Amino acid sequence: MKYSDFLKKNIYIFFLFFFLIFLLIFELIFSKYKYTHTFLIKPNQTLNDISGNLYKERIIDNKFFFKFMIHLNLAEKKLKAGEYEFSNNNILQIISKIKKGESYQRKLIIPEGLTSYEILEIIKKTDGIIINNNDLNKKIKEGELFPSTYFYVYGTNFNIIINNMKKRMNLILNNAWQNRDKDLPLKSYNDALILASLIEKETSLNYEKSLVAEVFLNRLKLNMKLQSDPTVLYGIEQQSGLKKKELKKKDLKHESKFNTYLNHGLPIGPICNPGKDSIIAATNPSKGDLLYFVANGDGGHNFSTNYKSHLKNVEKFKKFVNENKK
Repeated sequence: MKYSDFLKKNIYIFFLFFFLIFLLIFELIFSKYKYTHTFLIKPNQTLNDISGNLYKERIIDNKFFFKFMIHLNLAEKKLKAGEYEFSNNNILQIISKIKKGESYQRKLIIPEGLTSYEILEIIKKTDGIIINNNDLNKKIKEGELFPSTYFYVYGTNFNIIINNMKKRMNLILNNAWQNRDKDLPLKSYNDALILASLIEKETSLNYEKSLVAEVFLNRLKLNMKLQSDPTVLYGIEQQSGLKKKELKKKDLKHESKFNTYLNHGLPIGPICNPGKDSIIAATNPSKGDLLYFVANGDGGHNFSTNYKSHLKNVEKFKKFVNENKK
């Protein structure tokens, strides 16, 4: 090889090296437009596919430089499929995330007090959860799904989400049952789950939950009917398959094993999936002689120990309703 050819080759290499260093410094120091993107890498996608899609989404500015840095880091076979969130990341941070598989965590929020059917409807409409036809044929019992916030990655199987909910419910319920009040007149943690579901539907106010539990437990001790409106609604909706907006007086006579106006004791099963506060209230209620409660018109309830006081509270509520109709 002639000296001049050798010199030209080295000059080319030098300028190429210098250019790449310049690109890297520019990428690291000079920030481009601000962005936040979620980006999906599917299994078996090639480096060309990934770099092309990153460029189309304007997450990277230069496909060639991205591929060069991947090869330089010996990372081509280490890129992991998944969904990623990039927020003003430089090229080294982007490569690092994909190499480590730091997938974007999606959020699934399940409110307290929903039925299992309502929870399944939320999951079915949630993007990124894979559901097979056979999954929907599996029977999911009322009350076995714990309401909470769950994090998952794109492509998570439906059964993983459901099993996590069941495990959380078992953990919370068993722990509450083991630490229950020693005088609790319930036979099993399943009874506690049923009672907690009633409490959940009766009030959304945490400071009231132990009072509602006290009322129901005192009634059970005296063999009084619980007379819980949500149990009537649940029975009607289970039989009709339709949501009922308003409970009427005639509905209280609706024949159902859940109807606590017609049947003594707890209903035959839970009427929703209760949260932790309701479960704790069911296993550690407040102590006292409360037997009645009625809505106060302000989102809460008035409680009483005798029927005479209860009737006065009912009249207060009726007055409140009439005044607010005007």
